[in-house]
Amino acid sequence: MNFLNYQGKNSGTYQGPNDKPMPVSLLQYIVHYAYGVNEPTILRMSAAMLDEYEGTPEGLRRKVLEKVIRTAQNTSETGNKLIPHGIVLGRKATANLIDFVYHVEGYRGARMAVGPCICQVASHKLPEGVEEMEWKDLTLFYGADIYKDLPLGHKEVNAEEAKEIFEKMHEKGYVHNAFYLFGKRSGLFVLCNCDKDLCQTVRGTRLLGPGLTSEKGPEITKRDASKCLGPEECGMCVKRCPYGANKIVDGQIVFNRDKCMGCEVCVTTCKGHARELEERKDYGFDHILNRSLVLAGKYGRPEMEIEELIEEAANEQ
Repeated sequence: MNFLNYQGKNSGTYQGPNDKPMPVSLLQYIVHYAYGVNEPTILRMSAAMLDEYEGTPEGLRRKVLEKVIRTAQNTSETGNKLIPHGIVLGRKATANLIDFVYHVEGYRGARMAVGPCICQVASHKLPEGVEEMEWKDLTLFYGADIYKDLPLGHKEVNAEEAKEIFEKMHEKGYVHNAFYLFGKRSGLFVLCNCDKDLCQTVRGTRLLGPGLTSEKGPEITKRDASKCLGPEECGMCVKRCPYGANKIVDGQIVFNRDKCMGCEVCVTTCKGHARELEERKDYGFDHILNRSLVLAGKYGRPEMEIEELIEEAANEQ
């Protein structure tokens, strides 16, 4: 039996079609394992800090609380060495990543395992209208090895099973978040489906903006106001946006593009078809999750050639 399910040279993480697997040291694995063991407690602490911040009036105390939260979260600006950090993805981008992990890096030994929502486990709560624990956290690469070894019940799934889960979660209005750990280029380990109320990552971003718990993804929504049916006939963007990018002002829907994270949940339910995604020109995280991978098949890029990528992986063996 392997120590803590560590797979040795087969414990790795990956970045995209043009990058080779990166080995994960036993020390990094142990530190991340320790995080996994304590994740529910860490999430409860995060929720308590955000509760305190949200309930504190503007002033010095609120500013101090914000500084404490940003320091504790260890944001992307400070290296993100210990706390997971998300990159928001749309539907196609998520499907591309799942296909790449399962079909291409799976050939090299990568694994995927689905388990219960850790935010729901930590809070002992369920989103409104949900009657039982949702299985929607997809651990990847060495993250799958860690979480399968923890007593949460994670089980391996294939690409089609994973994409079916994510499509159902998108219909519910959940955000696809690709989480990485240990800073640049070495820590993508889970794809989560985050709801707007219990997920502390979404909540932290809504309260304090991107850069704290998650980053704007490689896409952004654009809106044709002439097609908008308004809040009375539709208003789905206001109801579904977890980041507060859509508001009703004087009976009209106002879209704040600066707040858009690119999750796509407003696009797919707009009754007037007034919204679509476009490529975010200032996306700043190609070094972690490259747009050549997640945006394959969009914006003039060719679809990902799975068979060719598998052949390249085989030639590296």
